[in-house]
Amino acid sequence: MKKLLVGGIASFLLSGCGDDQADSIPIDPPASKPPFLTVDVTPNAKFEGEISVYLGRYDDKLKDWLQSDAATDLTGDGFVDERDAHLAGIRNPKEMTIKVDAKEMTRVLASNPDGLGNHSARSDIFVEGHFSVFDLLRYLVHTRPDLRFDQVISPEESGRDTHEFVISWDRNGDGVFDAADDNLYDNSESADWYARIKSNGGDEKKLNGSLDGKGPQGEGHYERLDQLWLQPGMAVRFQPFSPEMTERRKWVQDREMARLEQFGGKVVVPQLMINKGTGAPIVITNLEVKPHNMRPDIFQPGVITKMDVFLSARDLGWDVKFNYWPILSTGAKVEHFALFSFDGLDSTVGRGWSTVYGEMATNGDFAAYQGHGDVVVNPGTTCEFSKPEKGGMDLVVDPEHCRLDWQSKFGGNVLHLMSDTWVMNQPVEMVMAGYMSHYGLWGMEEFNGMFPAERDFSEANDGSDIVSLQTFALPEADDGAPVLTEQHFGWKIADCTECHNEQKQPLGHGGHSWPINSSDGFAQTQPYYCATCHGNNGAPQGHNETARCFWCHAGETHMPKHHGEASTKRLYQQDELVSNDKIYNNYPADVNALPRDKFGNYEPYEAIWSSKNSDWDMSMVFPDPYSCMTCHPNSQ
Repeated sequence: MKKLLVGGIASFLLSGCGDDQADSIPIDPPASKPPFLTVDVTPNAKFEGEISVYLGRYDDKLKDWLQSDAATDLTGDGFVDERDAHLAGIRNPKEMTIKVDAKEMTRVLASNPDGLGNHSARSDIFVEGHFSVFDLLRYLVHTRPDLRFDQVISPEESGRDTHEFVISWDRNGDGVFDAADDNLYDNSESADWYARIKSNGGDEKKLNGSLDGKGPQGEGHYERLDQLWLQPGMAVRFQPFSPEMTERRKWVQDREMARLEQFGGKVVVPQLMINKGTGAPIVITNLEVKPHNMRPDIFQPGVITKMDVFLSARDLGWDVKFNYWPILSTGAKVEHFALFSFDGLDSTVGRGWSTVYGEMATNGDFAAYQGHGDVVVNPGTTCEFSKPEKGGMDLVVDPEHCRLDWQSKFGGNVLHLMSDTWVMNQPVEMVMAGYMSHYGLWGMEEFNGMFPAERDFSEANDGSDIVSLQTFALPEADDGAPVLTEQHFGWKIADCTECHNEQKQPLGHGGHSWPINSSDGFAQTQPYYCATCHGNNGAPQGHNETARCFWCHAGETHMPKHHGEASTKRLYQQDELVSNDKIYNNYPADVNALPRDKFGNYEPYEAIWSSKNSDWDMSMVFPDPYSCMTCHPNSQ
């Protein structure tokens, strides 16, 4: 059972005025929270719901056009993107989605239908009830007449600790597996089939670009499919790749196996580099990574994940902390641990740690060619893997294969996988963690509770309603302040005005002389301002976050109760969704943030149900994160 979070604005509070006791919420018996976690939570992942599956290569017409000489700035905004392609009559086609029911897949694989194992083919990695991406392929082969395994090679036989396979797909549906099913790459007796993956982003639509996001295809990678956790809500594309991609992937895995042998079977990462943004990077060499078993709900004891890299650095004395991301306000089901702090430098939601894992030679393998025509040209990867710095392989990649298989924003060493579920039983050559900001990247206003800020609340955004936002210090009872205690009839009710208002029996300030923070420009009663005299009324301590609390605490599972309008949602119409217009950051040739549908076509947000605290709005009564950090102060 998931334990109660110890911080944030989503505390479980009283359900009415005048109650003597809080409604009891059953929680697990108290346990010792690991000191490297900012929240006391025990994840319990379940394989349930649906997996979206696609077969074959995707015909990405937008990518083809954007990388062609025909790509020009037709909108006249100085950039070339999908909107220009649409004006040229180019749109990506819709594609049939195969929906796999998790319960049915579990039932089928429990019978070991192919002799590769009851439940998962890698019961040495996954606990019963969880599966790999390879297990998903097993299920499809067993249940679909248009797929078959021509050969399956065991992890021992492959020498790479992974199942390898030869597969055929009856692409044209004529009931015959033959060369007529091939298109560009082999679909008949192919050893080059593999999988792209795409994590579930909920309602978020800003990473679906062909060249600056995950793309409609998903992310290409060099991971072992039978060690890659199949997460509910994930989209998986099984497709043929070029022979060069297969060779590059095997080259990467061979290097990992050689490194494992070099260190006598121990998982030793030759280099962990930490770049804090200022000063010289921290470099830890030959770090032995040991399992810390943080996800026993998914993995067998002893399985090593990327999270273990940082926890092993902590074992050496480095200050390392992880936080936990639940189901987000966008509907994205994350439920994973994330690196929060290293050597005393904490994340602030929009500014924090990004990580890279892999071979040094594969850094930059996946890079998109962006911008064309009369605007900006930013060449992507050219797949020159024969260069010494790229590995010195005896491999020449067809330029078209390079464009189709490698030229994408994400892939390889940079994947949207969380470190606690990213298996690393074979050591990568290097791990890098860098402190970055995503505020400019996504055009987000930065409101950080550690620093005062100004905001214009006027509807016309004309500067007519500017207020100062700040986090207040709480009073101490021994200073003589009238700090509330458990005897307060509204103990733990966050919104004072539920009981103290002009419609109810006058209490406290008599319903007339309410304290208003007029000096900062406000004209309404704010409970967190009341807290400057009366304390936080029993609110739990924070968990070191300092910005955008609503990302986690405005979702369906953690919407705060008794927080007034911050506990409600409203429908934001298209003209209010300024993110549709905040498209480019300061490096327009590198990244943009166009909203797109899952096939990569430009599709602006039309209407979104969201919290009063959101990327489009802010509550004047409970402004995020200033009210949150006042009543839920972080530990020092």
